[in-house]
Amino acid sequence: ILPSLTIFSSTLIASTIIALSSSHWLLLWMALELNLLSFVPLMTSSSNHQETEAAIKYFLAQATGSATLLFGVLLTYSNIFYWMNELILPIILSSLLLKMGAAPFHFWFPNVMSGLSWTSCLLLSTWQKIIPLGILMSLSASATMFIMVISSLSSLVGGIGGMNQTFLRPLLAYSSIGHIGWMLGISMFNLMISLIYFTVYSLILLPLLFILNHSQLSNIRQSLSISHIPATSQMTALLILLSLGGLPPLLGFLPKWLTLEHLSFFPQATPMMMALLLGSLMNLFYYLNVTFSLSLPPMSSTTLNINSTPLFISSLPPITLITLMTPLLMLALYFFSMISTFAFQAKSLTTQKK
Repeated sequence: ILPSLTIFSSTLIASTIIALSSSHWLLLWMALELNLLSFVPLMTSSSNHQETEAAIKYFLAQATGSATLLFGVLLTYSNIFYWMNELILPIILSSLLLKMGAAPFHFWFPNVMSGLSWTSCLLLSTWQKIIPLGILMSLSASATMFIMVISSLSSLVGGIGGMNQTFLRPLLAYSSIGHIGWMLGISMFNLMISLIYFTVYSLILLPLLFILNHSQLSNIRQSLSISHIPATSQMTALLILLSLGGLPPLLGFLPKWLTLEHLSFFPQATPMMMALLLGSLMNLFYYLNVTFSLSLPPMSSTTLNINSTPLFISSLPPITLITLMTPLLMLALYFFSMISTFAFQAKSLTTQKK
């Protein structure tokens, strides 16, 4: 199994690099197909029935997106259907949104996440979004209104869909849909903030899914409680959940703060900003619900045996460090922006006097 995992992991990374560096649509489509064929075997590495079912659903959804993308690409090189020129860009964008799992093309994403291992969930929520998200970022300036609607819808669907979830995998899937809305929304105005958002989201999700994989936690109603692990570990796990929900002043609040600060300069983005805030509040609500559920003592005598291995403990110091350093980083960015503003004003006054 190990050699095959190494090969498919290598082709997964290579396909992403090829797609991001390609300058031709057909080469990009081939890289997407290579990425799909590399990830499906990784999804079924444990030969679990649920993973196999999830892999089939994922393959069908991705194949539909690839066929739609190829159809849109062929239309760009064809002069026969000239009357469809105005539909070419929406067709291409819709295919990429389907492959990424953004609303309203998210129908497959929670179902697939529900049947995967935590490692595959991590890859599906982060790495597999790099290619379609990168393409959408490069095309967002050409379809501003379309992306605004998709961004607002994704944030609202991510908030509403996660409200009634009791299983963590679909809850994280809807949370990912909500975060996609934020990334797409700011990508039209500032690409760097969108990249910062994706990086911070990945850094938060990595230790969280590692902890969930170690504790075998899947249902927030199963009275697992995290009282079996040390107090430092409990606090860290809860802080990560709150950070993923965007609670200030934790790390997850930083990209949202940067996004809102930048969007406030664009009046046309006000409706989208309100939708993003509403979806984020619902997102934070169900993460607070998860946090409170995990903080409660177990209600039954049946408990889950959690081995506090050194590997689990070794992940805690960097997580805690990142969480605690976030307020300092935010203050540093604030003072840096203030100093830059004062320096610019002083330079302008000096120029006017001359």
